[in-house]
Amino acid sequence: MRALLCLLIMGSLVAKEKTQHPKQKNTFQLYYEDFNRYDTEEWKGEVIVSFVIDEMGKVINPKIVDTFDIELNDTIIDKVMAIKFKPALQNGRPVRVRYKLPILFK
Repeated sequence: MRALLCLLIMGSLVAKEKTQHPKQKNTFQLYYEDFNRYDTEEWKGEVIVSFVIDEMGKVINPKIVDTFDIELNDTIIDKVMAIKFKPALQNGRPVRVRYKLPILFK
């Protein structure tokens, strides 16, 4: 029993050491021209987008978790879908990961 527990602990340590997080290939940029509204003075807050990055680095199933203005959501989802990532690696193999992206409007 002790040997099995030691193997489980060592296996989890090895997996953690060889894990690389996903990296963006292109930058995420939002411009005022992307939105159909011009009352930008009231745009102060945070939008949190949750999505999955697959083994190929593509964004899958983005969802708005928190928003301060529901009218911005469609444009933000479109922009998030355009982001390309290098996939996360675990033990040298690409894996799916869930990612949360906070977007701040100041």
